[in-house]
Amino acid sequence: MNVSTSGAGGIGVSGRIGVSDRLERLPITKFHKIVNGMLFLSWLCEAIDLGGTSFMMPVIMKAFNLTKAQGGYYSSIGFLGMFFGSLIIPALSDKFGRKKMVIASMMIWGCAGLVMSQAPTVTVLFAARFFLGFGLGAQLPVAIAYISESVPSHSRGKYITLLQMFLPIGMAVAGLLTVIVLPQYGFRGCYFVEALPALMFLAVWKVCPESAYWLESVGKTKEADKIVDLWESKALAELGGKPLPPIAVKESAAADDKESAKISDLFTRKYAKLIVMCFFAWGALLMSDYGLTTWLTQLLTGKGFDVIKSTGFVTIGILGGIPAWFFAAWAIEKFGRKKAILAASIMTAVFAYFYGLSTSIIMVILLGILYQFGKYTLAMTTTAYLPELWETHIRATGTGTAYSFGRLGSIAGPIFLAWVMTTYGGNAVFYAAAAIALIVGIAIMALGPETKGRIF
Repeated sequence: MNVSTSGAGGIGVSGRIGVSDRLERLPITKFHKIVNGMLFLSWLCEAIDLGGTSFMMPVIMKAFNLTKAQGGYYSSIGFLGMFFGSLIIPALSDKFGRKKMVIASMMIWGCAGLVMSQAPTVTVLFAARFFLGFGLGAQLPVAIAYISESVPSHSRGKYITLLQMFLPIGMAVAGLLTVIVLPQYGFRGCYFVEALPALMFLAVWKVCPESAYWLESVGKTKEADKIVDLWESKALAELGGKPLPPIAVKESAAADDKESAKISDLFTRKYAKLIVMCFFAWGALLMSDYGLTTWLTQLLTGKGFDVIKSTGFVTIGILGGIPAWFFAAWAIEKFGRKKAILAASIMTAVFAYFYGLSTSIIMVILLGILYQFGKYTLAMTTTAYLPELWETHIRATGTGTAYSFGRLGSIAGPIFLAWVMTTYGGNAVFYAAAAIALIVGIAIMALGPETKGRIF
């Protein structure tokens, strides 16, 4: 596309207008909502599968005669898979495309979930759990990069935080499925039902176009322009004959340059500060989150509630993640990314601490909702922040690497908190998770740049 008609990222040597300049001026259309809706639903399907084990942990431990330590290893091997998935597949998406890797990720975790539902031995169960984690860990960072590149910067924060709202919904659905399916069909029936939504990959393949930003970043400018033509045609159709807003062309020397990203590129002086920040922030984020989530049902049974009631209480609490989206979407634009993350980090820590002190049903439900509100606010604000830290050619790689650090925290979290529970008691697990959550806000405030309003 030449200067007289369109463009994105700036003018290169060919006189072409780049993707960013063209897409940034577009209003949000039905096509934006449909494409992102497919990605939201695919994440919902993943969240259902992700949440299942935390609800069924006591039953799985009994069925396979696992000790508490072995239960921690079972949870952690899934996070080990997530580590490799979030490290490998996002880097491949910077090389081969966002859409292909989202679809591949869904196929991997869906097949692994089906194997888990039929696992005859502990060895098969653990192996399938690893590959389930690989697919789950791969999908999220690629989807985050994909969504961040599919909407203009003025709506990016809202859409990426909206993606994370489907996590509590998916977790709540997983809890509901557990309550309904577990008594009659056992954990095998639950795993089978949770794996079926992976078929959503067919809708993603049919509906979603490839990222124009990615196509441009690897030198496929003709294909990128065709995708932008599609977005523009959808916008023109909704405007009813009105012209699109004019293009504000910005100079960008790299707009027409093909760049090839490698994971090793992140470990250079240019990205050193960001990598250190991501190591501490995302490591602590997922260590606190998944560490406590893994044992939550078990901890509530330790307070005297049975498995079904404990699952129900956790499911109700997860609904606190829904209003968290409204707060997170408002806070990141009102106060900026860093301050919103710090506030969410403090809220998560405070609510986790008092959650551990709860004993009555009312306290468990109320503080469970408040804790989940803080936890999901923290997840949503950090998710909106992360893709804005990186250039397009390395965005998925950077996002995936940050989540790979988080997966290390996910691996350590259940094991560490199992030790805390065994050594100091159930309440101490909540206190430890609270302290770890504070590290997230501190690391980002100390080391991270503010990215509010950043245009790709």
